[in-house]
Amino acid sequence: MTDITTTRRSGIRVFAATVVLAVVAGLTLAPPSIAAPARRVFIQSMVTLAEPLVLWIPGGLTERVLNTLLFVPLGATVALLLTRRLWWVASLSGLALSATVEFAQASIPGRVPDAADVLWNTVGAVIGVAVVAAPRQIAAVMRRRRQRGRATRT
Repeated sequence: MTDITTTRRSGIRVFAATVVLAVVAGLTLAPPSIAAPARRVFIQSMVTLAEPLVLWIPGGLTERVLNTLLFVPLGATVALLLTRRLWWVASLSGLALSATVEFAQASIPGRVPDAADVLWNTVGAVIGVAVVAAPRQIAAVMRRRRQRGRATRT
């Protein structure tokens, strides 16, 4: 029997992952004439949200930070779709998606693939995974401790 709350949470997670994937694909694969306005809005939003971080970063590194931030939600949403023990698959999916995007950009006029983007996108995915995996791991450790405590009392 399926618990409706579990099914609903799973559906929300799939929806969130789909939205994040669509945004990443749109920002990274659309021709510049289409992606430029959306990318500008994304960059302005990220700069506003990450202003304290971006202010002390030299100008050349800002693009790397933004590439990292772009993949944090992807890593987090994929990690939410997986069990706690498969967190590493979410990190690999960030690497695979980023490498695929950079490969595809080679055939899109006006797009310039960059191997450094793969690194920074993957770092972002790993950060997103950590944001999800760390609390899950802490909760699991606490559950085990409670269970051991109950077992020793009986």
